[in-house]
Amino acid sequence: MNAMQPDPTALLAYLAVAAIGILCLAIGIGRKRRWRDPTRFFSWGQKQQLIRQANGRCEHTPPLWFRCAAPGTEADHVHPWSRGGPTELWNGQLLCRRHNRRKSNRVPSPLYRRCLERRRY
Repeated sequence: MNAMQPDPTALLAYLAVAAIGILCLAIGIGRKRRWRDPTRFFSWGQKQQLIRQANGRCEHTPPLWFRCAAPGTEADHVHPWSRGGPTELWNGQLLCRRHNRRKSNRVPSPLYRRCLERRRY
């Protein structure tokens, strides 16, 4: 065989392994399955409770600064729903649009959660 031509059996083996990998990703084999709360969004009553709890303001507080002054308009899961966080009042917070988008689906640090709990109660 010429040095410039690839081995056809090696090429076929590579394509077979790639096809199996794509198939496994498509059907979800090899991924961790997380339990998710069947209700993703907070109900209207829960949102009203979160607004009262946060005094209508965004609850984001950076470590070295004061609380955000923007009006909080979005109910957000402290522990993200996509990572198994339940849709319960204790797991909800009120955030402005900017801070909710910035937080995305990240799990906040224990310090952030502790400060949030102390501020509420």
